Amino acid sequence: MVCMKKRIAIYLAGSIKKGHENPNESFWTEADIQLIRDSLKQFDVAMFNPAFRSDDLSDQKSVFGRDMLQVFSSHAVFADVRDRRGLGVGAEMMWAKINRIPVVGWAPIDTHYHKKEATILGVPVKNYVHPFVEGLCDCIAKTLPEAAQWLEKHLSSPAKVKGIEDIGSCMEHYKASQLHKDLPMKQLMGIQDDLTKRMNRPIPEILGG
Repeated sequence: MVCMKKRIAIYLAGSIKKGHENPNESFWTEADIQLIRDSLKQFDVAMFNPAFRSDDLSDQKSVFGRDMLQVFSSHAVFADVRDRRGLGVGAEMMWAKINRIPVVGWAPIDTHYHKKEATILGVPVKNYVHPFVEGLCDCIAKTLPEAAQWLEKHLSSPAKVKGIEDIGSCMEHYKASQLHKDLPMKQLMGIQDDLTKRMNRPIPEILGG
């Protein structure tokens, strides 16, 4: 009797080669994809790769819909955040969180979004991870095997992954821990009463919960 492997789908978020962009920027390669498959041999791994397609790229609504459908249908999103990324990757990560799909960020130390030391608006920060990478990723992996290992563990023993309520939790954390010393925000709230009311709305109302 042949034992069928469980099929899983991974969405590969990252840059797509465009003629006007830096040719030295990192992209998902066939070697990367094979390394993920080799690290998850117990699964039949399907890859949702927005760079592989034959649809009409002049139909922008359809292009957006295809990518969102692939994220929505995936078991996990692997986000290549080794280099600076654009609108699409952030939107895909957020869409995954809205639908409680695990996001694994591939961010080796001392790449664009993950540094031992960084200076942000003149402030030195140690062990820096970009706030949106930190906030939207369930795992930040230094290597692809590490990313695959995390997903294997999650699939064998599912744990809670970040969802829309975690975004609200970060907003509440800011209000409780930092708002009182954030002078530009306090000034804005003092100028416009309606803005203060909007900021103080219950989080479930803001997020549609």
